[in-house]
Amino acid sequence: MTKVLQSCFLQYCLPSRNQALIMAYVWLLQMNYIKGVFLNYVPEQQGTLEVAEDDLEEIQEQEVLSWAVKIKLNTHRKEQNRTNMDEKAELISLDTGLLNYGQVGELSEHYLFVHENYNQSLNRSLDTEQTEVIRADVEKALDEHEEIMWYIQQTIRRRTKREFRDPGYIRQWHLHNDKYPEMDINVTKLWEYNITGTGVVIAVIDDGLEWNNPDIEANYCPEGSWDLNSNDGDPSPESSDDGTKNRHGTRCAGEIAAAANDFCAVGVAYNSRISGVRLLDGPMTDSLEATAFNKYMQINDIYSCSWGPDDDGKTIDGPHPLAQV
Repeated sequence: MTKVLQSCFLQYCLPSRNQALIMAYVWLLQMNYIKGVFLNYVPEQQGTLEVAEDDLEEIQEQEVLSWAVKIKLNTHRKEQNRTNMDEKAELISLDTGLLNYGQVGELSEHYLFVHENYNQSLNRSLDTEQTEVIRADVEKALDEHEEIMWYIQQTIRRRTKREFRDPGYIRQWHLHNDKYPEMDINVTKLWEYNITGTGVVIAVIDDGLEWNNPDIEANYCPEGSWDLNSNDGDPSPESSDDGTKNRHGTRCAGEIAAAANDFCAVGVAYNSRISGVRLLDGPMTDSLEATAFNKYMQINDIYSCSWGPDDDGKTIDGPHPLAQV
């Protein structure tokens, strides 16, 4: 590994339009992998659901004495109003002996019902047998109520903040900009929904990829990579005319998919996999460009090309017939 690249791709990185576009594609592709969104629900009823921090530390996946309930509609949804649903929910809570903690966010017809011993179940002061008896009684009442479409018992799920150990992350103002929030690419909100590139392979078509770089290797996808200049499966860059190793492709790959570890910085889609297609280290033809644009299409989901014809204000050029196909 050259000293140039050991010093980390971050020092060369400037935020680009490509980052936002790549993350948009990652989001679209990764939606197939998202199983659900967890709501930070705040009850509307007076009073609070209390739990000590020490107890919360021990909670992993714990079922508690609260249930989300979907109420049946007797009229078309457009004719239903919030007041009528709130009244119906209150009647159901009286019938079942549960406390009505109101509508779940803006989800019409969905309400949260809580047993009076909720806090005890949360703090584990109820033994398993007591909890099972209460659960059986409550779910029997919910099963028999004609106004309930379905219900599901709630589970406390442990969630932790994402904190990166990568030393360069604090300088990646284009990912998170505390001083000028409007000047970053707003990607951290996607990360909160676990949209981090999992299951997506991105191919960087460039002058090579130093795939054994500590920030790239964990996410490297060899089966999607190829060297079109040397016609082999290793896309590693070679030395440029001034004796240093070509590094543009590695910088681009780092901006996209640098792993979250204790080295350098993180990529915009740090759980995605990254392929390298080495192309820009030799004569360029239309057929070579076309080959690069569809190399291993069965593996690569996105192709990143941070290059093009001379940008001198005079040259007008673009993909030719084969590349356009």
